[in-house]
Amino acid sequence: MEYTREQFDTILDKSRQILADKSLDDCPCTQNCEWHGKCFECVKIHRVKGKHIPECLQHIFQDKFEALANCIERKTADDRPVVK
Repeated sequence: MEYTREQFDTILDKSRQILADKSLDDCPCTQNCEWHGKCFECVKIHRVKGKHIPECLQHIFQDKFEALANCIERKTADDRPVVK
Protein backbone atom coordinates (compact mmCIF):
# COMPACT_ATOMS: atom_id res chain seq x y z
CA MET A 1 0.00 0.00 0.00
CA GLU A 2 1.33 3.40 -0.92
CA TYR A 3 0.75 6.47 1.19
CA THR A 4 0.77 10.13 0.33
CA ARG A 5 3.27 12.24 2.24
CA GLU A 6 0.40 13.63 4.37
CA GLN A 7 -0.90 10.15 5.21
CA PHE A 8 2.59 8.99 6.12
CA ASP A 9 3.14 12.04 8.34
CA THR A 10 -0.18 11.36 10.09
CA ILE A 11 0.84 7.75 10.75
CA LEU A 12 4.19 8.92 12.15
CA ASP A 13 2.49 11.50 14.38
CA LYS A 14 0.12 8.86 15.80
CA SER A 15 3.05 6.49 16.38
CA ARG A 16 4.97 9.23 18.21
CA GLN A 17 1.92 9.92 20.41
CA ILE A 18 1.71 6.23 21.32
CA LEU A 19 5.43 6.11 22.16
CA ALA A 20 5.15 9.26 24.30
CA ASP A 21 2.22 7.83 26.32
CA LYS A 22 3.87 6.61 29.54
CA SER A 23 0.68 4.79 30.60
CA LEU A 24 1.50 2.19 27.92
CA ASP A 25 4.98 1.42 29.30
CA ASP A 26 3.95 -1.49 31.54
CA CYS A 27 4.92 -4.90 30.20
CA PRO A 28 1.69 -6.88 29.59
CA CYS A 29 3.46 -10.24 29.49
CA THR A 30 2.14 -12.92 31.84
CA GLN A 31 5.45 -14.81 31.81
CA ASN A 32 7.95 -14.19 34.59
CA CYS A 33 11.30 -14.39 32.82
CA GLU A 34 14.62 -12.58 32.73
CA TRP A 35 13.39 -10.26 29.96
CA HIS A 36 10.07 -9.25 31.56
CA GLY A 37 9.69 -5.51 31.04
CA LYS A 38 12.53 -5.40 28.51
CA CYS A 39 10.28 -5.54 25.46
CA PHE A 40 12.84 -4.58 22.81
CA GLU A 41 15.21 -7.33 23.97
CA CYS A 42 12.40 -9.88 24.30
CA VAL A 43 11.01 -9.26 20.81
CA LYS A 44 14.53 -9.36 19.36
CA ILE A 45 15.18 -12.77 20.96
CA HIS A 46 11.87 -14.16 19.67
CA ARG A 47 12.51 -12.73 16.20
CA VAL A 48 15.98 -14.26 15.95
CA LYS A 49 14.94 -17.67 17.31
CA GLY A 50 11.80 -17.70 15.16
CA LYS A 51 10.12 -20.36 17.31
CA HIS A 52 7.02 -18.50 18.51
CA ILE A 53 5.47 -15.08 19.08
CA PRO A 54 6.20 -13.28 22.37
CA GLU A 55 3.49 -13.71 25.00
CA CYS A 56 2.52 -10.03 24.89
CA LEU A 57 1.69 -10.31 21.17
CA GLN A 58 -0.20 -13.63 21.31
CA HIS A 59 -3.63 -11.99 21.67
CA ILE A 60 -3.12 -10.02 18.46
CA PHE A 61 -2.64 -13.16 16.39
CA GLN A 62 -4.84 -15.69 18.23
CA ASP A 63 -8.11 -14.97 16.38
CA LYS A 64 -6.33 -14.83 13.03
CA PHE A 65 -4.62 -18.17 13.66
CA GLU A 66 -7.88 -19.79 14.76
CA ALA A 67 -9.65 -18.57 11.61
CA LEU A 68 -6.81 -19.90 9.47
CA ALA A 69 -6.81 -23.21 11.33
CA ASN A 70 -10.55 -23.55 10.73
CA CYS A 71 -9.95 -23.02 7.01
CA ILE A 72 -7.58 -25.98 6.93
CA GLU A 73 -9.60 -28.03 9.46
CA ARG A 74 -6.98 -27.99 12.20
CA LYS A 75 -7.50 -27.41 15.89
CA THR A 76 -5.67 -24.84 17.99
CA ALA A 77 -4.87 -25.28 21.64
CA ASP A 78 -3.38 -22.97 24.21
CA ASP A 79 -0.78 -25.42 25.52
CA ARG A 80 2.06 -22.97 26.03
CA PRO A 81 4.17 -23.60 29.14
CA VAL A 82 3.92 -21.03 31.90
CA VAL A 83 7.14 -19.88 33.55
CA LYS A 84 6.68 -18.93 37.21
